[in-house]
Amino acid sequence: MSANTKPKRPPLTHFLCLPLVNDVSLPQLESSLATFKASIPQAPARSDLTEQQRRYQQPRPLIPDDAIRPVGTLHLTLGVMSLPTPERLNEALEFFQSLDLPSLLRAAGEIAAQKKLPEATTTNGTTIDSATNTAEVLIKSSIDEHSQGGLTPLESFAISLESLHALPRARSATILHAAPVDPTSRLYPFCEALRKKFQEAGFMQKEYQRGSATKLRPLLLHATIANTIYIRGRKRNTGGHGKGRRPSQYTFDARDIVSHYKNFYLDSDRTDARSSVVTTRDELGSGDDHTGRDSAESHSEDEGASAQPASDDTNSSYPFVWAGNLPIESVCICEMGAKKLDAEADENGMNVRLGEKYAVVAERSLTPATSSL
Repeated sequence: MSANTKPKRPPLTHFLCLPLVNDVSLPQLESSLATFKASIPQAPARSDLTEQQRRYQQPRPLIPDDAIRPVGTLHLTLGVMSLPTPERLNEALEFFQSLDLPSLLRAAGEIAAQKKLPEATTTNGTTIDSATNTAEVLIKSSIDEHSQGGLTPLESFAISLESLHALPRARSATILHAAPVDPTSRLYPFCEALRKKFQEAGFMQKEYQRGSATKLRPLLLHATIANTIYIRGRKRNTGGHGKGRRPSQYTFDARDIVSHYKNFYLDSDRTDARSSVVTTRDELGSGDDHTGRDSAESHSEDEGASAQPASDDTNSSYPFVWAGNLPIESVCICEMGAKKLDAEADENGMNVRLGEKYAVVAERSLTPATSSL
């Protein structure tokens, strides 16, 4: 290998996640995605066309149908892994099965309690303050508690999926996602500790490459609603020739649609929607006030952004709820690449409803009894 040749990145084969589709969430998510699809505005006319060409241009949605993710793929990713051989995969699966998840859940509850008090201690007497690394406290607490046989019963996760965020930025988005909201504040500390265990064991990627720079992967729990990488027939880059040319990714201005879903309801009970369709600046006219659209840009995150999205309840805004009281029933290791489900081999119609699904290679329950689809 020459000095100028970059080493190949290891192939990403698996990921650790919290599935979001079950008996409780499925009908809610189906309804919400139908609402979302119906609200998508038309894409603006291309600026490079003549007046005559624009007259005959077919209207097209701002977000193509192919970009919207099938309901069966919705999940929260904790991290990605490269497990290219059966031996490496088996090592990761054995490690996964060895983890004391109940202790991590109990410790996450202690971290959550600390947020409500000026000072708190874990069940093993460890004092937690704002300067303490959350994941380290969780891991230490889980180890000590495991040796003591455990203490308190577990309370199941029940979250909601709310609002809409854009990546890498709202002005030129490629991804739209919903944020998990956990009223017990245990979700992030639990996921941080679990992710750190996988990273320290050498199974999970800690970094990602952005150009020539190497950056740490933050924990950004999110449910992807739309991703333009899945659009078929994307335009190719205009520069370059031959095999080096790759399809360019479709980007779109998501400020209007992000603003719409971040301020969706008129009331705190979230029963009265402001509008069933997204209103764009082009429809309002350039002179009309549309500060919500511009402020949406400041809420967008990229891979290096804060791990936890800012609250959407500021300025009396009431964001869209994709699914409420959604139980988190398990944590899974899945294969990369969702598989299309066969609509023909479908006795109860579930394959048609889900569309696609990731192959689960290992699963651990987070509840006494699960009801996953």
